This record gives sequence, C-alpha cells and structure tokens, in this order.
Amino acid sequence: MVYALNVFNFLEGKEDQYRDYSVKAGKIIYGYGGKVVASGWKPRRRLHEDRGRDYFIVVEFPSEEVFEDFVDEAEQQDIHDLRETACTDYIWTLYEPWDIRDWVQNP
Repeated sequence: MVYALNVFNFLEGKEDQYRDYSVKAGKIIYGYGGKVVASGWKPRRRLHEDRGRDYFIVVEFPSEEVFEDFVDEAEQQDIHDLRETACTDYIWTLYEPWDIRDWVQNP
C-alpha cells in the first residue's frame, strides 16, 4: 500500500474544472482499488510562512504499481490537463505506510 498526498491551491474561477477532474480521476482510482482516505481545505493554522496550500487530498493505492497504472490511465484519458490548468502550487508525493505507534514503542 502507498499513500499519495496532494497539496495545492485553485486558480481563481477554476474550481468547476477541478471538480470535473476529481470525478474522472476518482473513477480511475476506485477502479484500480484505490480510495480517497482524507481531504481538507482552508488551513485553520499555518505554522510556517512558506508558500501555503489551501487544499489537500490523501489517496490510498494498493501498491506503487497501481499508482503508476492510475497515472498512465489518466494520461490515456487525457485528464491531467484539467488538474494542471485548474491548480497552482501543486505537490504530489507518495508515502509508504508508517506505524508510528510501533515506531515509538520499539526504538
């Protein structure tokens, strides 16, 4: 299993375009056995004065290979442009699961 963390901002007036991307990407994600596990918006508190991102999404994929399949399928369906032209400051990072409780208890 891997998690894809997406943080980004919308370009003004492009929210509906990203909504369209989300529907199309979601069908691919769920079709490959992935799922959105968390999302959020408008940070309540920002700890650093770095470039802020107002939105985030965490998607769980069964494996990195499935994530790559999702990326390839989205490219074949030509939906990346919907995301790329609707957002700014986009960061997409893959993470492996981390059992922090076990890590803390077993140094």
